[in-house]
Formats: sequence, C-alpha cells, structure tokens
Amino acid sequence: MRQLVKRIEQFANLYPDRESLVSAGAQLSYQTLAQRIHSTRDELQALGVQRLGIYATNSLDWAILDLAASSADIVVVPIPLFFSAHQVEHLINNSFVDYIFTDRDFPYVSGLNLVSKTLQGEYVRQEIKAPQALPNYCKVTYTSGSTGQPKGACLGEGTMMSIVTSLSEALIPSRLGRHLALLPFATLLENVAGIYLALWMGRSIFIEPPDHLGLSSNHSFDPQLFARQIKASRAESVILLPQMLKLIVEADVAESLAGLKFMAVGGGKVAPDLLLKARALGLPVYEGYGLTECGSCVALNTPLANRVGSVGKPLPHAQVRIGGSGEVFVTGAAMTGYLQDAPASAEIATGDAGFIDTDGFLHITGRIKNVIISSYGRNISPEWVESYFLADTRIQQMAVFGEAQPHLSAVFVVSAGLDDLELTELVRSVNEALPDYAKVMAWTRTSKPFSVDQSTLTSNGKMRRDVIAQKYFEAAYKGEVAA
Repeated sequence: MRQLVKRIEQFANLYPDRESLVSAGAQLSYQTLAQRIHSTRDELQALGVQRLGIYATNSLDWAILDLAASSADIVVVPIPLFFSAHQVEHLINNSFVDYIFTDRDFPYVSGLNLVSKTLQGEYVRQEIKAPQALPNYCKVTYTSGSTGQPKGACLGEGTMMSIVTSLSEALIPSRLGRHLALLPFATLLENVAGIYLALWMGRSIFIEPPDHLGLSSNHSFDPQLFARQIKASRAESVILLPQMLKLIVEADVAESLAGLKFMAVGGGKVAPDLLLKARALGLPVYEGYGLTECGSCVALNTPLANRVGSVGKPLPHAQVRIGGSGEVFVTGAAMTGYLQDAPASAEIATGDAGFIDTDGFLHITGRIKNVIISSYGRNISPEWVESYFLADTRIQQMAVFGEAQPHLSAVFVVSAGLDDLELTELVRSVNEALPDYAKVMAWTRTSKPFSVDQSTLTSNGKMRRDVIAQKYFEAAYKGEVAA
C-alpha cells in the first residue's frame, strides 16, 4: 500500500501531532505512525520476508505490520482466528507464507519462522518452498465458503485503493471523526473500509481486541459493552453485521450511541423493518454491499443518497449490471483471481440476485443458487422472505424451504417464552406483508440453534441450507414439531 503510506507521510509532515491509531493504553500521532511503519518495514526486509501471515487479534501492531509489509511489496495473508486447525493448515500450504506474525501460541504447523508480537528477538532461518516469482498482488484474503475449504482471493493495491478513494469521496460530506474498528482485521471489510479508509481520510482509529468491544465470537455480541465502548472512545463511525444491528435495536442503548454519525451495515441481508426501527431510535444506519472477490465494497447508502431496502448506489469505482437470470455482475473492482487458480475475469459474477431501480439504487434479493422455484414456477429468494421474519426480535434464526413445492415452509429458532399460539400469530402478521407466493404456510420450531457444532452453520456463520433441509424439511412441510 505504497500510495496509502505516502498519504500517511504527508499527514505526518502537515499535521505531525494529529492522532492516528488509538487504544485504551496508547495513542500514536501521524508522525509516530509513519516512523513505526518505516522501522517495521526495514525489519521485515532485513528478515527477507516474502509472504507474511498475520494470526493475531486486532491491535495497533496488526495495523502497522499490514501497512509496513504491503508497502514493501510483501504479500500479506491475514489468518482468521475462527478458522479450524485444518483450515489454517490448508491456508498456509496454499499461500506459501514464510513468516507468521502472531500474538499467541501457533501449534498448527512446523517449519515456519514465527515473528513475535513486538517484532523483536531471535529468528531461526528455515527454508520454505515458496515460488520465486510472486504475482502482482499485495494481499491474499481467505473466505471459508459454504464447504468450509478456504479459498484465497488475491487483491492488488490498485483495486483496494480504488475502493478507498471511492468511499472517501462518498463520505467526505459526513465529516466523520474517529472510527471504531469492531470487526476482526482479518475481515477484508474492516481492513479496507476501516483501517485504510480512515487513514486515507486523515482520521483516527480506535483499536482494541473485538472481545473488548462486545464481539466475543462470530456468534456472540454484547450490545451493552459495545455501547459503553462507543461512548468512551468517542467514535463517530463503525461497521456492523446485520445480527449486531438487530441486538443493538433490541437493547436500550441508543442514548449511549448518540455520538455516532455513520453506522455501516453489511455482510448479509438486512430487513428493511430493522433499518426503520434503528432509524426511529435515532441511529444513523446505512446499508452497503460488497464481497471479497470485489475487494469488499461495491455499493453504499449515504446521508446524501439513502434508500431503505436497497444497498445504496454503486460507488464510482464499480460498474454494476444485472444479467438475464437476475444475477449481479460487477466490473471495476475485481480480484486478480483465487490463489493457485486461473486468473479472474474483469467482470465478477457475484452469485447474488438483485435489481437496480429507476433511481440507480441497487437491491440485493438473495443468492442465485439459493433461489427456490416453486411448483407453480415462481422464483423466490429465501433470504428475502427470511428478512421479513428476522426483523421481529423474537425470531432468532430461520430457514425457508419450498423447492418444487406448492408453498413455502420454514424452521424457526425462537426466543424462550414464545409459545405455539404466539408464533402462529407472528407468522400470520408477517405473511400479510408478503405476496401470496412468498407466504410461509407451514413451519416447525426447534430448540436447537443453528451452529457450527450442529453442522448447520459454516465456520463464518452462514447457513448450510442443505444440512438444515435434511434435518427439518419434512417436519416443516407437515407442520410438525422438530426434535
């Protein structure tokens, strides 16, 4: 990220004392940040690092190391902490990392040079069979996908910087101050739209481990702790996932979030009713859309162009078209390709179904491969139907079925205390807002939440619809209580 580091150096010269990275126990000025990037880059170059894995929680060191390595043409490979040992081992073998930065024990493989958190100490030289000629990219970011086998998307500096400058242009009118980095830095969205964007705009970033901010795992978020940290940090922007927003709306924390100016929400379908409830509480929520293969961000609602139910207008760097089957295609923000695979085409087939309205707002209705074709020939996105029900705080999880069936059925995981009669009334009420072909006409309930342990969620929290259907479809279609 040479272009970004040069920008940081310019801020260091013009505003040397302006704060850049902040934590509970440290505060770095732009001048100090530039110095730390330079010294870390020198150390990495002296070590001869070619591909650097980062296996650590969010910290000032993580951000500095990322910037220093990528500005020295060292390929950075973030390693998600939620990956299983098997997934981490596959990532390492697939990416040929020769060093790993870690803040914890790393027992998965041997034969690698592990760099301590402080980047100090002795290093044991060992030969790693890495390719001599490295392709023209600076980051490999892995997604587990629906099968659990990580795939490394290769991203060039030009792609990531086009997104950063595009987002900066869209957000300048909002005059945002400090950003609170809530999502793990191994998540590309926080990496690009959090670290890179904030520093490009000359802003500061509040960085603590996610569990200190309320995000203790992929599936556990404490809105009360989050609200306290927002208030204490004086942050004005944050990036959230849909389930986090739902828990925030359910909790009585809006007053503590009064300092926020921009809450970006993405990573999954957001129910319009949930956004309206958040707005009614005074929360400045704006839905966006992107995917790893497109560098993290394609479209975003902003204060000057906001339409609830859409994911915003495509950003200046991205050209979006809708294919004949309703699939969303994106040009102008593309990965180089998956590591160890063929190069990607200039146009990325997202796998998402959607449409662009007459005012230019992009709407995402679900996944093409998840589309249900009823026995009456209607194409129905299950995510679209589920979003209506998940706006009700009593519905914790839900999966919709109906392939080749005359009507939709569903399995619900509901909050304790919601009896069958109340669930029946809830379904009736939500169905009133849906067209006839998309109404849920039969259902079952279960006390077992969808989870990785139950094999009903992937390691990154996405539903494994085939497994859920095997477990629950028959009971749901017949309206029986599931085991």
